[in-house]
Amino acid sequence: MIKGQVIEWNDSKGYGFISSVGGELKVFFHISSVTNPGYRPKLQDSVTFEVTKDNKGRLNAENVTVQGVNGFPFAVLFGFSFLVAATASVIVFNGEKILIPLYIVLSIFTYFMFAWDKQAALSGDWRTSEKTLHMLSLLGGWPGALLAQFQLRHKSRKQPFKFILWVAILLNGCGFLWLFTEQGRNLALGVLNLF
Repeated sequence: MIKGQVIEWNDSKGYGFISSVGGELKVFFHISSVTNPGYRPKLQDSVTFEVTKDNKGRLNAENVTVQGVNGFPFAVLFGFSFLVAATASVIVFNGEKILIPLYIVLSIFTYFMFAWDKQAALSGDWRTSEKTLHMLSLLGGWPGALLAQFQLRHKSRKQPFKFILWVAILLNGCGFLWLFTEQGRNLALGVLNLF
């Protein structure tokens, strides 16, 4: 990895140039090569990067990591915190223990659906519909969706998708809290008794 600094940045177009520490190298980079999820580079940011050549022989920076930027986003911490809080609430409120394995299984399944969709997008294969991804998130797989957005960088920039995902998270959270009311608990027990 080479150390350098952002010397030019056009935020509206999502590209700029990096100069190596010694100044002997000036390379182009695009926002898609930045490894810090959700972070927009700024002038004078210290970075590490790798150099590649494009098909025209020009030097480009890849795997650009901005130094001093927290690499673990709030969304992933939020998802993990929810799973911990959900586990604690089941114990404290003597709730149904089926919810925690359900959230974990749905999160793992949703994560793999995001991974499969990203692979399909890269290879031009049949894609998973956004409605399916949102439904999985609404049902409880949203911690896996947040982790997939962070790790796979898939569906992490598309604003309408992100907005609907956060609406699904809010609705799921309200539903989860409702299950701790008498009505919610009775409904959950009724559904569980069907199986």
